[in-house]
Amino acid sequence: MLYEAPLVAFTVLAQTAVGAHLTVNAFEKFGKPPRVTEPRMNIARFVILVVMGLGFLFSTTHLGSPLRAFNALNRVGSAALSNEILTGASFLSLAGLYWLLTILKIGSEGVRKIVNWLSIAVGVIFMFAMANVYQIETVPAWYSPMTTVAFWFTVVTSGLMCGYTLISVLDVTAEKTNRRLMWAGVSLIALNLAFTVMQTIHFAGISTPIHSGLDQITMLSGYVAGHVLMLVVAAALWVFAELFTAEGRQKNLLVIVAFVALFVAEILGRNVFYGMHFTSGLY
Repeated sequence: MLYEAPLVAFTVLAQTAVGAHLTVNAFEKFGKPPRVTEPRMNIARFVILVVMGLGFLFSTTHLGSPLRAFNALNRVGSAALSNEILTGASFLSLAGLYWLLTILKIGSEGVRKIVNWLSIAVGVIFMFAMANVYQIETVPAWYSPMTTVAFWFTVVTSGLMCGYTLISVLDVTAEKTNRRLMWAGVSLIALNLAFTVMQTIHFAGISTPIHSGLDQITMLSGYVAGHVLMLVVAAALWVFAELFTAEGRQKNLLVIVAFVALFVAEILGRNVFYGMHFTSGLY
């Protein structure tokens, strides 16, 4: 059973998009891609915009109507949900504007850089705003710094792998850069595994007058196991693809499968998070 499926999809897709956006920008800054690869980088940026757009599409199904998002903006600054919607929409708009300016060669390079840096900054703020939505005192499993950490692990694992997959499949990177990204990603996945164990123990230790965290996490144990298994599979495939597979279609296929495994892992993990929703009161 999927708990709050639209929100599961929205949060994971949005975090993946922001993480991929950060990865692609870091690659352009430090990976020194040749100038001739710019059209391919624009394809990568467009894919990221599509991922973010899909996330918002799922979020509107939760709201019931896209127009309700505008109503939520009435409380920007005082309501966490309003801040999330505003920063999310701003991130998508700025990232989309930068892509459009680059494609059409509009504005100076300096102006485009400013827009891009703004999209990066707003993307980071968006991630913190999203985590803040779930800091609800009456929901003990969510009211914890672990919620923010869990959300950021999706950004730096699924997002990084999404960015890596794009630049690898589009062939705009060098083997040395690929190796560095792979080792960074696998290390973060390992940390994510350790954090998953800690968070599961944390969930199991929660109790309220009528709810038991241990009972709830036991009911969700299949999803926890699936989350862990798919993280391991993703890491193993990523290492194998990078170290033991020659450049070309076979490697790209393995990389895509590894990303899909990691994305599924985060979907399963997020389902556990929403499945742990119970209040500290008597209802």
